[in-house]
Amino acid sequence: MSYFPDARYFDENGRLYPWDVRFDPTNRAHCTPRPDGSVLFRLTAEPGFTDVHLVLSDGSGHPLTKWGESRRFSFWEIELTPPTRAIDYSFAMRDPLGRAVHLVPAGISNAVERLDRWHLDLHATEPLATPDWAKGAVIYQIFPERFHNGDPDVTPDGAVPWGSKPHWLEFQGGDLVGIAEKTDYLVELGVELVYVNPIFHSPSTHRYDATDFKHVDPALGGNEGLRTLVTALHERDIKLIVDTSFNHCSPRFFAFADLVANGAESEYRDWFVVSDFPPRVIVRPDGDGDAWTRTETYQTYLSRLEEFEGVAVEKRSGESGPVVETTYESWYGVPSLPRINLANPDTRAYFLDVARWWVEEFDIDGWRMDVARYVDFDFWPEFRNVVKTAKPDAYLIAEIMGDATPWLQGDTFDATMDYTFRELCLDFFATRAIDGAGFADGIVRWLAMYPPEVHAVNQHLLSSHDTPRFLHEAGDDRSRFVPAAIFQLTAPGAPGIYYGDEIGLTGGEEPASRNAFPWHDRDMW
Repeated sequence: MSYFPDARYFDENGRLYPWDVRFDPTNRAHCTPRPDGSVLFRLTAEPGFTDVHLVLSDGSGHPLTKWGESRRFSFWEIELTPPTRAIDYSFAMRDPLGRAVHLVPAGISNAVERLDRWHLDLHATEPLATPDWAKGAVIYQIFPERFHNGDPDVTPDGAVPWGSKPHWLEFQGGDLVGIAEKTDYLVELGVELVYVNPIFHSPSTHRYDATDFKHVDPALGGNEGLRTLVTALHERDIKLIVDTSFNHCSPRFFAFADLVANGAESEYRDWFVVSDFPPRVIVRPDGDGDAWTRTETYQTYLSRLEEFEGVAVEKRSGESGPVVETTYESWYGVPSLPRINLANPDTRAYFLDVARWWVEEFDIDGWRMDVARYVDFDFWPEFRNVVKTAKPDAYLIAEIMGDATPWLQGDTFDATMDYTFRELCLDFFATRAIDGAGFADGIVRWLAMYPPEVHAVNQHLLSSHDTPRFLHEAGDDRSRFVPAAIFQLTAPGAPGIYYGDEIGLTGGEEPASRNAFPWHDRDMW
């Protein structure tokens, strides 16, 4: 767990103690002030430590309980209501050799002096609180374009038949009214929260390249389609959160389109980061790049980018360098996803208003924010404040793969899509890369990553639109999928079901995992 700082170990003679004991008071997983005035303290130590106590400056000792043990560590905790709102504290314990030692801010010592304590002032510390309604809620993730076609009149021209093999550039006609029509099915499943992938106006099926952050895509039913869906879900006590990205947009987004049209003279110049004007895509047919950039599909993509998105494509034959390179910052170098510069105050104000407006005007219940790791970190506290002011119990979830600790301290997001949970389940249930002991070890370490308040609302997923479906990873063996689903539904947290997993849909890497729900063919269920 790399988020723990390195501990220092010494005694009065400067000799190093060979023990690893970890506590970080700035990490809410270790020190969790709660709204009721209590505080959860958690400490991590090597196996062999015993008699761990929290010691207050008045000399009183409060024993910690060992709540879990992995091959590497023992995990200790105590929930304490401090006698005063401000306390100074340290820890005392016996090391594996039976000696009494203390853990203080400087490290492990055999004695505690007056200043060798941490200070906690609950007057100045915001308690960690996550939405009560989201704790343990059953989440159902829907890729709108592939769930159900409820209004054929808004289906895009050229859409392929429902149930066709998924393709990057082909629509099948799913829409928001289609989701609203299936709310009885969602109730039957026990769904308490629907999370929809992006719905804003966009030229793509995934809609992470929004052209307009103030309008729902007409192909999904427009803004009225969203009102219909919110009403249908709320009437059945089901919440709704909307997915989007404030990290990148479509080249057709008004600010970038103005940049393309007016170059360095654009009033939106600072909404993006451009290294060379005009903003364009440089293609080097003889350059270095992976095979994907040389495929016919990718060449079609570049042609569409120039023809429909308005971004110039400059070809440089005989030149070395990347096969494809943008003169503007983009998400992972993808030309159709220019990166939004949220460090610019005007840009930031615009997107904060977007976050507020949809909550206030359409009564959505929160946001799932794509690639949150790549957005300026100081944007997120402002985002949280704006959304929580509009709806105090809004649910804010970040897409962060790996350790999301910095984003789960109570001042940015409530939860994350917990891909660590998924990886553990894949290794044990799907691929059997680890045995039961390894799985148990991983689960204990996973539980130690975040405070219970966060685990209670984290989306614990097995599949998503960005991954192969779990059943596919399990070799399409349902006997491996079912135990994983049972574990998912009973583990602490909010189980996240990816639409269709419940009936055994399978599919590999995207877009194969974004297949149409087979309402028409129940034999597939």
